[in-house]
Amino acid sequence: MNRIQIETAIGGLLHDIGKVLYRYNDGRNHSESGYDYLKKHEISNIEILDQIRYHHSNLLKGAKIPENSPAYITYWADNVAAGADRRSADGEAGGNKYNRYVPLQSVFNILNGNKQRFSYPMEGLNDEGRIIYPVKDTVEYSEETYSRIINNISAGINQIELNEKYINSLLGVLEANLSGVPSSTDTTQLTDISLFDHMKITAAIGGCILEYLTENGVENYKEALYKRGSEYYGKDSFLMLSMDMSGIQNFIFQVVSDGALKSLRSKSFYLEMSLEHIIDELLGRLELSRANLIYSGGGHAYLLLANTEKTKSIINRFDDELKQWFISNFGIELYVAIGYVECSANDLMNKEDGSFEAIFKNVSLKVSERKVKRYNGRDILKMNLSNNKPDSRECRVCGKTDNLDEEELCEFCSAFKSISSGILRESFITVLSEKPEKEVSIKLPFDRYMVLDNEDRLKVRMNKDKNYIRSYSKNRMYTGLNLSTRLWVGDYINGETFNDFAESSQGIERIGVLRADVDNLGKAFVSGFESCYAGLSRSASFSRRMNMFFKFNINNILANPVFGMDGIENEKRKAVIVYSGGDDVFIIGAWNDIIGASVDISDAFEKYSQGTLSISAGIGIYAKKYPVKSLAGETGELESCSKSEEGKNSVTLFDANGRENTYKWDVFKNKVIGEKLSLIDRYISMNPEKGMSFIYKIMEYVRECEEKSNLPRLAYLLGRISPEAKASDEQKRTFREFAEKIYEWTSEENKAEDRKQLLTAIYIYVYLNRGNKERNDG
Repeated sequence: MNRIQIETAIGGLLHDIGKVLYRYNDGRNHSESGYDYLKKHEISNIEILDQIRYHHSNLLKGAKIPENSPAYITYWADNVAAGADRRSADGEAGGNKYNRYVPLQSVFNILNGNKQRFSYPMEGLNDEGRIIYPVKDTVEYSEETYSRIINNISAGINQIELNEKYINSLLGVLEANLSGVPSSTDTTQLTDISLFDHMKITAAIGGCILEYLTENGVENYKEALYKRGSEYYGKDSFLMLSMDMSGIQNFIFQVVSDGALKSLRSKSFYLEMSLEHIIDELLGRLELSRANLIYSGGGHAYLLLANTEKTKSIINRFDDELKQWFISNFGIELYVAIGYVECSANDLMNKEDGSFEAIFKNVSLKVSERKVKRYNGRDILKMNLSNNKPDSRECRVCGKTDNLDEEELCEFCSAFKSISSGILRESFITVLSEKPEKEVSIKLPFDRYMVLDNEDRLKVRMNKDKNYIRSYSKNRMYTGLNLSTRLWVGDYINGETFNDFAESSQGIERIGVLRADVDNLGKAFVSGFESCYAGLSRSASFSRRMNMFFKFNINNILANPVFGMDGIENEKRKAVIVYSGGDDVFIIGAWNDIIGASVDISDAFEKYSQGTLSISAGIGIYAKKYPVKSLAGETGELESCSKSEEGKNSVTLFDANGRENTYKWDVFKNKVIGEKLSLIDRYISMNPEKGMSFIYKIMEYVRECEEKSNLPRLAYLLGRISPEAKASDEQKRTFREFAEKIYEWTSEENKAEDRKQLLTAIYIYVYLNRGNKERNDG
């Protein structure tokens, strides 16, 4: 980055810092407050300071600054960012009724037709992954709140230098402290856009318009952006770029049974890191910071870039280099499709109804086209030649011909095995330009190398390693030289092997597999907000909230169980996250913990999104030696079965055939588990002598009732278990309740759904209560 690019990026990120001071105890204009604050922190760069002091028209009008000052860029970018997020509660232009302690409202208030007014309690990002839920109660921040925030920001700024190598660290400091603070305190407006999101988007827009003006030979920013700024709103000065990685699931699940869990975890982590690395490589070539990254997760990414020939040329070269690297290292197994479309500031602000939505629809079409036409003749020839290695052997895991190690593993499969423990143990991921000696590393796109570090090793690399390129912190706030970002990573683990999970399960010795994703997330992202609310800042805020839940908060959900099939469970779930990001979840564990965790995740997400979004899931139960690829595919079919239900928002268990065990989440939780399983458990607990044989007979009878009820047989079965005269009153009451409910659910023609639920409850009860002999016999 050159001097003005750096200054514009930093100025855009800090332009509204004075708002925090104003809400603390400084009653002056926030532009003046921010200007003085930065000067007190020994920031003397006049180009940066002018952006803070003069980013509003009334102050800029009489400012004695050069015509090419970046203050004009940030002024224009701030207007575009504000135009993309400021909306009154009814969608019209806002007024001027300010309350400096107004809370940050939930972005889900207006998603998918919602009309709620929930707000977030003031709580900064925490390293524990504790979920910050929106609440209906009145929330008001305080002077003390903002005092704490400004002190934290001051401490963060004091630890970094305001230059290119620390821009992303500055972004991290602001995210940690301002993502829970509203950008606007106008009570006639929606206050659901955080100050962090607004400042980040301002910096992104500023960096783009700077490049656009430079390529078009515009040097007088005052004339272009201050006097004729509205003209530039309509110019296609931006590119929206999308990336989409293909082949993820086949790649992850191509493992052998020996050490399968470690390989699954390593491969998932590798793909996530590869995408983040690809994003940073592209941003570096374009001389931009992570402020221009709108979203990344689940193999997808969106970036806001400048619409210049230079940018397009860099993207096209980058695209081809990336494709060639994947061909050389993975053949056709993995592919990243890149597409982009031109757009204007008016489009980003959705000035014309539907124009913002059209950006994402059009770029999605571009990416789809790239997927269809991904390889040319040269690429195919290269792949044929690379596969012709007569002296090489095939890797026993992936089948790739290569020079293998003594375990018959290729370079990548060997590395996946080696890095598994480090993924859980270490807090930093470092990218190097050369393969390190005597260290476990794995090759990334463009022949960079990833190593896993603790804090001490990272500090040494930052200061002394000439091969150091950048680093990432994992699930914790950190700043440092070329520290790219804090990555949210779903890395929960409580158990090392499938055998661990099976042996720790309750009842039958089996593992459970959960696959789930968010229903209609793509539609929500593109068109979930009414046209009057649609815009870049709101979509960025929504995306960040989604990432937080599935990449970070999910760890906390698994560590703090709520739902149990035998009451409240207090122990941590016996499970491991294989992957969780974007909108996809894949978790393996003890089968009973997997069912409980699925309900916890669904309940937490419903509360988190205020019921505006839902998830659908498939849950399979398998022997511990079941082939990984098969259990993944079969659980995917269960998930698809749930997705095909009207309204989705469902879970399918055991078997997808005939939808015998597909339920809406509330039905599964309250009817299958809360009502029927609970009733069976209460009765058997009070009458243990009846045992499993009776349950099997009831199960057989319920199955027969699907064709025709047999009341005499039911009367006979219930008569055999009728309590004796000496039984306690409680035993008699429990029997009467049990008998009446079984009769009701099985004898009435309109109770087919109850019979279905009863069968599922019986299956679960049987699984929960199989004895040791049955556990061993399977």
